[in-house]
Amino acid sequence: MYQPLPGSWPLSAFTPAAAIPKPGPNQPTRTKRAIGIDVARSIALIGMVTVHVFPETDANNQATWAFAIFGGRSAALFALLAGVSIAFVERRSRGRLYGRTLWADRGALVIRGLLIMLAGLLLGYLDGWVATILPYFGALFLLAIPLYGRSNRVLLIAGVLCATLGPLLLFLFGHSFPEQPDPASDYTLKDMFQYPVPFLSDILLTGYYPTLLWMAYICVGIVIGRQVLTSKKVALVIAVWGAGLALATWHLSHLLLGAAGGFQRLVEATPNMTSAEISDFLAHGPDVTLMPDTTGWWLAAVGPYTNSPLNVVHNLGCAMALTGVVLILTHSGGRIFSPFAAVGAMTLTLYSAHVTIVAIEVLDEDRPMVSLWIQIISFMLFALVWRSAMGRGPLEQIISDSSDWVRDLIHHPQEKRWLRRRQARGLIRTQVLPPPSGRG
Repeated sequence: MYQPLPGSWPLSAFTPAAAIPKPGPNQPTRTKRAIGIDVARSIALIGMVTVHVFPETDANNQATWAFAIFGGRSAALFALLAGVSIAFVERRSRGRLYGRTLWADRGALVIRGLLIMLAGLLLGYLDGWVATILPYFGALFLLAIPLYGRSNRVLLIAGVLCATLGPLLLFLFGHSFPEQPDPASDYTLKDMFQYPVPFLSDILLTGYYPTLLWMAYICVGIVIGRQVLTSKKVALVIAVWGAGLALATWHLSHLLLGAAGGFQRLVEATPNMTSAEISDFLAHGPDVTLMPDTTGWWLAAVGPYTNSPLNVVHNLGCAMALTGVVLILTHSGGRIFSPFAAVGAMTLTLYSAHVTIVAIEVLDEDRPMVSLWIQIISFMLFALVWRSAMGRGPLEQIISDSSDWVRDLIHHPQEKRWLRRRQARGLIRTQVLPPPSGRG
């Protein structure tokens, strides 16, 4: 059985239900707990929007501030928080992650992953230039099913393996897989069935967001989500560990490619690229998805989208550090965070809206700052109004209702679920009969 971090609420997958303590007065409330995560999720969305509307480089071929700050990191933060959301689903089961409850939760994750993937494949028909993350995101939920309910130790070991062996597999075999006819375009439902092998290889290993590597974010996110996130001590531990990982990998990469002679090895082993092109490659990442495989020194890169071990761990550290800082800042709540929390509560809907806006070119691409602020303000206003009137976002509500239906179907297969739901909502009153009088 795993040992939780200080201040955490242990998820006892192997503890009998009767032994699980009921939440007491000091147990974190869902409202306070969700604010910091929703705010962090909104920052991830804003970061991805920023990367999409600003160019990667300026007139001097230097990375723009948007790409230097958010390139690769915002998507990694999005994936880490997806793991946190899976941990929140675990908490709903009050630690009774065994038997029918476990299978019901896993069935709900299957539906959630498939619907998110479907949303991404439908966005592919827009034929925009944004590499939509949703098909990969849905696959992450599907890959998380075997890890659902596992101990923190198992999750951390799996995360380490994904962050180290995943990039190695990509380096060794990435160029051996067949490519989609148009590698720069997004997959659609038709493409998925027409090119199943390239689709699976891209989703798992060779695509823009290779899920076998990115499962590291999911694993760590689940562990983080199991902690008491209203504790400042826990938030500080998350932030410190994240900052340490980010700084350590960044400096290690520069040490390996600098003083250790790695850059010179890259120049010698890759004669078809000049030293300037290699420097640009290390700073901005590959043009499509794959790194060169001429020498193992490419695995020392830490730049955006290089998908090396150092890059994966660096992005993980940045995501952890930002999550911890946001949890500290939102500890006392406050209305100032409400617009961000509202956006973070419906990132699937708003991300889909952003991809649509970019695809139909409704905003001026030559004025990225104006485009960015129009989208941020519009998203905040929509999220605030919709949340106050309807609750969950449109796509979030569809996915939530569908996954809840499947969970209910598996958990209570023999009951009249429609009657039980109506009774739970108070629409039908259960008739209470008086006790027998004892007379014959």
